[in-house]
Amino acid sequence: MEKKKYFLILQSIICVLLAVMLITAVLGVYRRGMAAHAEDPLAWIFSREIAVQAFRPIAPLFFAGIGLAAAGWFLGVRDENGLRPVKGGRVENKVSDGKKIRTILLIAAIVLIGAGIFNGSARDVFGKAIKICTECVGLG
Repeated sequence: MEKKKYFLILQSIICVLLAVMLITAVLGVYRRGMAAHAEDPLAWIFSREIAVQAFRPIAPLFFAGIGLAAAGWFLGVRDENGLRPVKGGRVENKVSDGKKIRTILLIAAIVLIGAGIFNGSARDVFGKAIKICTECVGLG
């Protein structure tokens, strides 16, 4: 039991550390890109090579996380407190507010999409999409 607990804690720590490192890398790429864009507005600032360069230091931790997830799945390590069976054969989730949170997020998304449509953002996005499509085809 203790080994499973330590395994789950280690996996959680690696996951959080990976998220922090990825966010830091993305912000660094964005910051360097905007600085390069200020110098030369037509330069390629967000290329595949720059993304690979930013991801390279994070890759070992990423693969370690995947390896731990695979090992946990193979060994059958799981959180015993996550799902609890109840009478009638149904499984009750410990977090009962999941449906409420999803409903609130769905309503918030619909409200924000509606606000974007009413303030004219949808027209701007549609205009940019038309320009991009006609340039790709060679009409613009």
